[in-house]
Amino acid sequence: METDYINQFKAQSPAAIIHSMFSDKKQLKVALSLKNGLYIEGFVVDITKEEYQTFVCMRTEEQEVLFFDLQEVSVLRIKHPKKMAVSLSKGSISRPLGEDPISTLQLKRWILEQEPLLEATIKLSFEKLVLQEANTRLNCKDVITSLLKAKQRIVEDEMGLVAWKEIKTIAITNTETLQVSKEGSVLKIGVVITKVLPKELENLFIEKIEKVL
Repeated sequence: METDYINQFKAQSPAAIIHSMFSDKKQLKVALSLKNGLYIEGFVVDITKEEYQTFVCMRTEEQEVLFFDLQEVSVLRIKHPKKMAVSLSKGSISRPLGEDPISTLQLKRWILEQEPLLEATIKLSFEKLVLQEANTRLNCKDVITSLLKAKQRIVEDEMGLVAWKEIKTIAITNTETLQVSKEGSVLKIGVVITKVLPKELENLFIEKIEKVL
């Protein structure tokens, strides 16, 4: 059903969701009910903490500006939950809904095109059932894209270039935490491929790969 994704949402405080929206820079219209009975709709502009209170600045579609204490929010209404599916599910939904899918064959073709850029063979060590999920295939593409960006930064100097030339194969597996190790000429990447990928994945790869090269 069209609304089945909502069953994966997790209970959270209105304050936590508003903080998440602001940190992710999501300009989505929300509706709030305050403890004094006031009902407002608009977009979060800013959040700031002063001692034990957290204040919110919101704007309405009529360009009015509202200021209130975050703890005064009693009910938060999300008008477009699909656009926040990742954060509202706390990562159980791994990607924004509505993205263009990629088939397993398309993913394999795309991976072959990336191997010359990485100067290594890419091996996906996943069970067939894992790759049957459309979001997992898109996550695989994002992981490899982040690896490409990390590699480009690692080889900017001569020392990094020499170290990277030792890598002949990159093996990507599904693990519970982000892991990077090196065995001979194989760079092993472990990532939670079925859930939302870590933020700043490129920088995390650089940090972890440079430790094992």
